[in-house]
Amino acid sequence: MADISVRREHGMSLDEAKSKVEEIVDDVRDEFSSLVNDIDWNSDRTKADVSGKGFSGEFQVTDSDVAIDIKLKLFARPFKGKVEERIESRMNDYFGA
Repeated sequence: MADISVRREHGMSLDEAKSKVEEIVDDVRDEFSSLVNDIDWNSDRTKADVSGKGFSGEFQVTDSDVAIDIKLKLFARPFKGKVEERIESRMNDYFGA
C-alpha cells in the first residue's frame, strides 16, 4: 500500500496527459537527482516505475486520470508531508487543482 497517493482527472487527450506525466517524471529526476536511482517506463509510456534512496513509486496515466503512488522506506517517512506537498503542487501545476 502506498504511503502517498495522489490522483487527478486530467480532462485532456491521452497523448497530452502522457506528455505532462513525462514532464513531472523529468522534473522529479532533475530536482532529486541524488535520490532517484532508476526510472523504468512501460512500452506505451503510460506508466513509470521510479525508485531511489528511501522510496519507490509509480506514475501512471489513463484516458481519464493521472495517479502517483509513492512508498516510503521507514527512514524516509518523517519527510512524508514535505514529499506529499511537492507532489500535490506539481499535480496542480500540470493538471489544475
